[in-house]
Amino acid sequence: MKPMGLRLTELEQIFSQWPNSKVYWLVANKNTVIYASPDAQRKLGIGFGQPVMEHSLMRKALISRRTFVEEYQTWQDDQLVSTKVVAVSMEFENVDGGYVLLYGVDNSPLAEQIGVVATLIQEINRQMSTEAALQIFVQGCLKLFGCQMAAIWVARPEKYYLLAKSAKNAQDERILSKVSVNDVMSAGRENNQGSNWWNEQSDKFLSQPVEGLSSMLYNQIERPGFKHLLSFPLRHLGKELGILGLFTTDSGAFDGSIMLWLNQLGPLAASLVHEYEMRVYALEREKDLNLLLWGTEILVQVESEAQLLEEAGEMAMVLNLEAGFFFMRQAGGWEVQAPFGRLKQNDSGWEQWIFDQMQLDPDNYSGHEETYINVLTPSGYGSEASFPWHKLIIQPVQTNSGIIGELWLFDFIDTKLETRKEIFAAFARSLGVALETIRQRHKLEQMATTDPLTGILNRQGFSQRFQAEMASALRRGSTCLFLLFDLDGFKRLNDTHGHPIGDQALCVITKNIQASIREYDILARSGGDEFILVLVDMQKGPESIRMINRLKERMGLEEFELGVSIGVAEYPTEADNYERLYHLADQRLYMGKHSGKNKVVSE
Repeated sequence: MKPMGLRLTELEQIFSQWPNSKVYWLVANKNTVIYASPDAQRKLGIGFGQPVMEHSLMRKALISRRTFVEEYQTWQDDQLVSTKVVAVSMEFENVDGGYVLLYGVDNSPLAEQIGVVATLIQEINRQMSTEAALQIFVQGCLKLFGCQMAAIWVARPEKYYLLAKSAKNAQDERILSKVSVNDVMSAGRENNQGSNWWNEQSDKFLSQPVEGLSSMLYNQIERPGFKHLLSFPLRHLGKELGILGLFTTDSGAFDGSIMLWLNQLGPLAASLVHEYEMRVYALEREKDLNLLLWGTEILVQVESEAQLLEEAGEMAMVLNLEAGFFFMRQAGGWEVQAPFGRLKQNDSGWEQWIFDQMQLDPDNYSGHEETYINVLTPSGYGSEASFPWHKLIIQPVQTNSGIIGELWLFDFIDTKLETRKEIFAAFARSLGVALETIRQRHKLEQMATTDPLTGILNRQGFSQRFQAEMASALRRGSTCLFLLFDLDGFKRLNDTHGHPIGDQALCVITKNIQASIREYDILARSGGDEFILVLVDMQKGPESIRMINRLKERMGLEEFELGVSIGVAEYPTEADNYERLYHLADQRLYMGKHSGKNKVVSE
């Protein structure tokens, strides 16, 4: 919880920049002096650690508990010297019954305002949220500076947003809600060129700015009568976070003394704005990280790279990214994939426009190893009036094998793309992990379902594929032929020429079969020199037997002095499941083997 009272360091900061003269001061609680300037003993007759009730002026201040000004006389160097003293009651952090005496001040009215300032700071410190503290701040500005309206605008990339406002009446509150300082600030900076600028000729408006004044704001105020606007920049650690605007109908309301309080309270408001922005950033970051975690759980469950990129594009939209695409490295070069957002809606023109902006040749592109930011130049293309994005961020996507692609993200004027680079990097890492997971999964699946020698399906892979084809054939009301191959003389080839020649024969035969069948037919090596072939949407008959014999002739068996026996069965006419079908084809293959070999047996 925030402290209830003023800190001594805050009071010291106020007095350190007092205009025209140095301020001497002391602070007491209801019993003793807890802080005193070095010459307090000589000028006021009381110093650090001394009891207060024995001192007439201190006793009066503690009893009255109000602000007053008094000439206090003490003997100094054998002379009676009068010192002007301003007494102000204040609440301090961890101090019971705090009081402040200022002495040696030339501007008593200004000194008396310290009570107002201290009360304002105390009220700000009591608030539990920065939004409430900033609202108290702008309300306090109305009293402290005698203005009719006060507001704070926070600066975001290319735009200012109203953060806190206060006015003397509801009409002026509505006016403040409508005031936009974005175009005004841009125009002001262009015309100002670093100097104070103001309009002395207008009989309705007079502005005597501090720094960064925007007199053009007046043009947006509908109600006449405002004669003075003061705009004060709110800076924290050298960075401009926003502006404080004070509006008044009194052209003489803001005199030189206001600079003291603006210089003191401005940093306080800036620190509150900074705290607010940090909290907003933290909340946005937490939201992004939660979405990232949720999205990562989804990404690792998808089945294919194409589906992964589509899901990642949808996830990017959830992260409030307006547009982007994936630029992925392929065997033949780089390729744009899965555009999302506005790019997905605009089907033509944008891709070439982006490459022209980047002066990029996809055929000779090497990619980026780190995050890359590029400023774009909006212009017309195709039927579009203009290309709406101003910045491009390229985030590499990596797996264990290196950079495999990039995430290209586009920034509108009023977004904060650059400030979220860390999130995008994490997003790209999650994408890389998901891609690696898919590739490893496919690799394992391929190892489990593919014959490592020939590259075609093994027995397990065939079983999965054929089960799906049987169900599809039943839905279509179709038939298919199940062929079981066994090479004749293959053992002799291995024994006489060695296993490398046998392996070569298997690969050549596989390639020749693949070249002779249709893309949707199913070929597998079930083990050793045995192959399975499913001819989809075919049935037994003279034409199919002639086709099988032509296939047998194209297998390239003569090169290795081999033959082949083939058993044929029809699904679902002759057998309605895989086991019965295999058993029937194997029986017919056995018949062919024992009746002279190198035969096709279908009955």
